[in-house]
Amino acid sequence: MTRMRSLWLPSGVFFFFVAFASRLAADGIIIPHPRPGENIPPLTVKYHRVSVEVHDQVARTSIDQVFVNNHDRDIEGTFIFPLPENAAISDFALYIGEKKIEGEILDSREARRVYEDIVRRLKDPGLLEYIGRNTFRARVYPIPARGEKRVQLSYAEILKEERGLIRYVYPLNTERFSFQPIEEVAISVGINSKTPVTNVYSPSHRVSVRKESETRARLGFEEKNVKPDKDFVVYYSVSSADIGLSILNYSDRDASYFMLLAAPRYSEAKEKVINKNLILVLDSSGSMSGKKIQQAREAARFIIDHLDERDHFSIIDFDDGVSLFADELVAASAKNREKAHEFIGSIEDSGGTNINEALLKALRIIPGGERPNYILFLTDGLPTVGVTQTTEILKNVSQANTAKSRLIVFGVGYDVNTELLDKLSAENRGASVYVSETEDLELAVSSVYEKISSPFLSDLGLAFSGIEIYQAYPQTLPDLFKGSQLILLGKYRGSGPASVVLKGKVGKTDKTFSLENKKLVQDEAYNFLPRLWAARRIGYLLDEIRFHGEEKELADEVRTLGLKYGIVTPYTSFLVTEKERLSIAAAAPEAQEALAARKVTGAGAVKLARATQTFKDVEQAAGVISEKIRYKDDKTFYFKDNFWVDSDYKEVSPVVEILFNSDAYFRLITDYPGLAKYLSVAQNVIVVFEGKAYKIL
Repeated sequence: MTRMRSLWLPSGVFFFFVAFASRLAADGIIIPHPRPGENIPPLTVKYHRVSVEVHDQVARTSIDQVFVNNHDRDIEGTFIFPLPENAAISDFALYIGEKKIEGEILDSREARRVYEDIVRRLKDPGLLEYIGRNTFRARVYPIPARGEKRVQLSYAEILKEERGLIRYVYPLNTERFSFQPIEEVAISVGINSKTPVTNVYSPSHRVSVRKESETRARLGFEEKNVKPDKDFVVYYSVSSADIGLSILNYSDRDASYFMLLAAPRYSEAKEKVINKNLILVLDSSGSMSGKKIQQAREAARFIIDHLDERDHFSIIDFDDGVSLFADELVAASAKNREKAHEFIGSIEDSGGTNINEALLKALRIIPGGERPNYILFLTDGLPTVGVTQTTEILKNVSQANTAKSRLIVFGVGYDVNTELLDKLSAENRGASVYVSETEDLELAVSSVYEKISSPFLSDLGLAFSGIEIYQAYPQTLPDLFKGSQLILLGKYRGSGPASVVLKGKVGKTDKTFSLENKKLVQDEAYNFLPRLWAARRIGYLLDEIRFHGEEKELADEVRTLGLKYGIVTPYTSFLVTEKERLSIAAAAPEAQEALAARKVTGAGAVKLARATQTFKDVEQAAGVISEKIRYKDDKTFYFKDNFWVDSDYKEVSPVVEILFNSDAYFRLITDYPGLAKYLSVAQNVIVVFEGKAYKIL
């Protein structure tokens, strides 16, 4: 995501920064010294597009941006680009139109003097983020009055491989350098390698990942009308094994954390994967009338059309009673798919909701054997016919599920029993998906089906040696599918080296994959792991509270984790403004009420269930964006009494008070270079660094 700003010096020089910077919500565009009597509106950024091609660890980054001058005269300026940290720059070029602009690269000492001078003149602590970096600088003229200027920049760097992972960083945290939200931010990354590409992961942004071949992957990120607030970071690994394994670790004063990544190798569209058994169980009770039953039919048709002809399937339609497409699973031949379409078209909405009998029917026709079994269960209501008690239904399903089928549940609307549905999925190695009545049910079902359509390895198990792991999530490992990736987060004890063995089944055949003797080395690049782990842990704790009642110990831990890492939960909803509260399901008043009263149905219960699922599935080390919260690497800051306060600060702690922009302020940064990035959060900040608290006045 991208923030940019124009900075005016007394000489009228324009500075444009594309940099990895902290989140400054209200800094805006700074014009400190306009001409006497002149009101100069800030420059804005129209779009920011980035194309990256990586070939065997050599990354070439091409940037295309358009700036808009909102003033009625031309602007002369200097373009400044803080270079990626630790990058070995082999080529750098800046173009304005078709003309190549010559520039210079300032070493970190000279660049530091430039940045300190700007901070002193403009009183902008955000620029401290760049102190210690090399910098590219070039003159830019003119930026036309009331016009646009397109700037294209390209550079090449060599990416390092460390512990089997290759890291690419694009400095995208420049929101504060744009007066208004940027109309379009887009990043496309192509990864090319002689060795097959396996794990591809971004801890910073929600990206799409597509493996185009064994040796090529492409990922993308795009948003409209945004103010980006963090760097774009990608990790990837290469391996010739059928499943690539990678491990990351990070330790702070509280604990040691790890992330394990496991991804299957690329397989061609026609390459054989594990064939599966699938039963689609559709609720056709009276409450499904209208749009919902139409979408359910379309979702069912999508699934039938996308079955492999070697898959086996059936469909169950239920209301008061239960109707089967076939009494046993049938092959997904063209003839059987055609018959299935006829069955789907005949489904009508009426009657009550016999959930117990529908699920038992599905489980009874699942055969034993080598295939993984999946039941996709869609309902919009409570059990009203037959066995209706949650405990009885769960017990019956557990006893009938001798084939260890995965049960994936879709709850539609607010009348569902969230406790029943979530326990059904959790106890049967599945997942819960909640869809509001205004959302596209067909899209939700088809999206989940695409993820599970091609099983690669089933019945997963993990064994670690060299370290002891605990509080690891997910607790039940999912199957690995073609194009999917397992992300396991947890804590560990020990110093390693660590070895990991992943076991699973391909049909009846047992398979083993291993990662041997990986050193555990402290690396600040992985300081996102504690916050990411905390989100997973919160999801687990909220489920415990929902299902077993609120115990003080559990609620206190949710509150503590939420405060430390800036994660909004029903127990920390005060971290956001009232306006933000209304737009966050996890902090909505009805969700809090549902948690307190242990409600299992209604809007609050569904919102709480969805929010809990979000915590458990989170892949990015980010919390809810709030005007009261700012993140800087491993720290969280809250706005309190006109100061941005480090969550690690205790009010009884002694503080060292230093005046912002004073000589003592810059001596502090010189003595403790690692402190600069935290001081960039705001002008008035309280931060704890190396055991000492500093208050910047």
